[in-house]
Amino acid sequence: MTFQTPENNREHEAVLDRFLDDHPQWQRWRTWSDETTHAVHESLCLRAELVHEPKLEPRWRFAVYASPVGARLWHAAASTTAPTDIIDALLRSLATHAAEYPHMDSPREDEALAEATRPLADSGWTTAPEAPGWVRWRTPNDAFFLRHDRTDDSSTDSSAAWVLSGLDQHRARWTIALSATAPSTALADVAAAVADCEAFSRQQAAARSCARNPAPPPGPHGRRTR
Repeated sequence: MTFQTPENNREHEAVLDRFLDDHPQWQRWRTWSDETTHAVHESLCLRAELVHEPKLEPRWRFAVYASPVGARLWHAAASTTAPTDIIDALLRSLATHAAEYPHMDSPREDEALAEATRPLADSGWTTAPEAPGWVRWRTPNDAFFLRHDRTDDSSTDSSAAWVLSGLDQHRARWTIALSATAPSTALADVAAAVADCEAFSRQQAAARSCARNPAPPPGPHGRRTR
């Protein structure tokens, strides 16, 4: 995994192209203005939207509906510089559970939190004090975090009950937000991708540190000098 932060349209387009190539149950729809591309499941209940203008936010929108003309069950959005591997993880999570979503019950809060944060706990993330009603999981350097707003209700219009965030290669922060009714499967799949992204970033930082500060050569008796 490369965990590159997308900086141009080609990287975003490539993610969507690969996904559509791998999933024939999804079709590509373009808007009349050609400003966005929609990936739509054959059931017409699952949709992903890519905005082609890189300066517009959010760059990606995702939504699951009860029926082609039914209510929206849950939705998500991702900012322009969200790592492509995490976008890919969310797309593939949608495809994997496509048949389940119209009949999937919203998880209870404690179950969703436990399921969503398990990949983070396995990677060494820890909880931290937060504002009343908020739960935050974060890395030691606070570069990445997951925030859950417990005060949010179950409305599908609550767009940021769950927020995953990290720093890109230019130290700018990206976010992926999911509504309060997002199922634990989607939360866990995206959280696992974020945990992998954070671990990869940590490895890169360690490698850069070693390159800048190489180990001293051995001394005359085989010991390293200082």
